[in-house]
Amino acid sequence: MPWLLEAADFTDRKLPVDPDRPTGIHSKKAVKASSAKVACLLDTAIAIQEEDATAAGQIGYMARAMIWASLPHKKVDGSHYKRDNGLASITMLVDPDIGLPYGKLPRLISAWLTREAKLTGSRELTLGRSLNEFAQKLGLSTNGGLRGDTSRLKVQATKLFSTFVSLKAHQGQDFAYKNVALSDEGVLLWNPKKPHESSLWESTITLSEAFYRECMDYAVPFDLRVLHRLRSPLAIDLYLWLTWRMFILRRPALIPWTSLRFQFGVGYATTPQGMAHFRAELHRCLHDVQALYPAAKLSFERGGLKLRPSPPHVNALP
Repeated sequence: MPWLLEAADFTDRKLPVDPDRPTGIHSKKAVKASSAKVACLLDTAIAIQEEDATAAGQIGYMARAMIWASLPHKKVDGSHYKRDNGLASITMLVDPDIGLPYGKLPRLISAWLTREAKLTGSRELTLGRSLNEFAQKLGLSTNGGLRGDTSRLKVQATKLFSTFVSLKAHQGQDFAYKNVALSDEGVLLWNPKKPHESSLWESTITLSEAFYRECMDYAVPFDLRVLHRLRSPLAIDLYLWLTWRMFILRRPALIPWTSLRFQFGVGYATTPQGMAHFRAELHRCLHDVQALYPAAKLSFERGGLKLRPSPPHVNALP
């Protein structure tokens, strides 16, 4: 459905200054944290420059449907999450007792599912006998505690595996839709209180046929090191979106601010102040993304974000 894809597209090394971006004074603590982040970004950027993703064994994949869907950045109450720009809408549904996935972890899990499906050619994936084993597969810390990765991993995996995505496109009187459930069935046997403890059987997930076909036929390649380095869910979404757009971009395109806000900034108020805050955060995250993907040609315009044809971050694979 090519026109469905188009309807769903709501859509220099130093990023140009946004003329309407708010400015402020940073505290010493914030400046110190920012310096540490810049140092980490620089280290990763140098590593990418010295050895590309293929040579480093760091090729990742993300199913195209998950790039369109862009999960919530923060906790969202309720059991559905919808965005609509008049041309198309994306709705995420989940059991209200489970709740919607959000943050960085579901994005890492989605990338792992896509890559594992591509590499194994199987819908049934083994996740590991313990929570720590699955965390290691994702490249996460196995630290415990309330703020550790493993303490949140099972919760976010359960939310993500239960998610149903519905994409609807409107063109005049015409109507088209595509529904994608991530999985048909699965079992998670992990004990979050004992993340190191191995169960007798493997935890598994069986991808739905629709999502499996997205992984096999429409997965977008990217550099895994970028996904692990970026901290902000918005920055991750922007990187994956840009990677996909640069694959298909043939001529300059201006993406309106309203479309960008629909795609990435649902949590911001629908007011001029809310738009200003969203643009400031978008600018900050794009700065981080371009530090790792400097070949992406972007510019801020009064009407939106201007994209120009650029080399993809990861070369097309056979």
